[in-house]
Amino acid sequence: MLGAIVLNNSIAGDTKPSRWGFWGTVVWGVVIAAVSFVLQIVIFIWAVASRNENLSESEFAQALASAAQNGYFFSLTTLVTAVVCCALILGVIKFKKRSILSDYLAVRAVSLRTVLRWLALLAGFILVSNVTTSLLGRPIVPSFMSVMYATADPVWMIWVAMLIAAPLFEETFFRGFLFEGFQSSFLGTVGTVVVTAGLWAVIHVQYDAYGIVSIFCLGLLLGAARAHTSSLLVPLGLHSATNLVATIEAADV
Repeated sequence: MLGAIVLNNSIAGDTKPSRWGFWGTVVWGVVIAAVSFVLQIVIFIWAVASRNENLSESEFAQALASAAQNGYFFSLTTLVTAVVCCALILGVIKFKKRSILSDYLAVRAVSLRTVLRWLALLAGFILVSNVTTSLLGRPIVPSFMSVMYATADPVWMIWVAMLIAAPLFEETFFRGFLFEGFQSSFLGTVGTVVVTAGLWAVIHVQYDAYGIVSIFCLGLLLGAARAHTSSLLVPLGLHSATNLVATIEAADV
């Protein structure tokens, strides 16, 4: 009888979903981030070259510089990077024995009441952020966002990139893969919320210091939503809603 109990417990333990530990998450996180960075550069250069043929080296360099805030190039790189890197994240998770994708990425349904509560918190955050920005004499819509929207051709690409592609990849990576790997480490839940918010903020190099701090604060809200609801779907929806507001504001400028 005792042997049967031990055997059953062993089987149950063997079937428990596994996770990458802290250092495994760090190493794979660096790999995913590096692939994302290199992929964006390659796609950007290819896209600029395909639209600007027969240019001299200096002319091509000028074309690259002028395209840095072009909505078409931004949308294209965002869409392709999201597809490739999301697939890479899924592959890394499945590479870990006994992992379960839906469990690892916390793809869990939540009640409508929960969603509405977090949307209300997001609305409050956006209101406070916009009021603070106005009081400081800063534009609500950063200039690069206005330029990107104006240069997006076709314009639907920037809507898809902002509302679907960017939130999907960034949330799957930061509040999904990294969050799950860090939360069970010495960082704990609070440390994980802060670290993932910080990492997410610093990748937005197109913003100035004030913008990065604002994004960090938003990241804290998204991380809190992930921690309190135990679902990636909530921060994903909040991220998409934030980008919807930002894109509408850019379109109205």
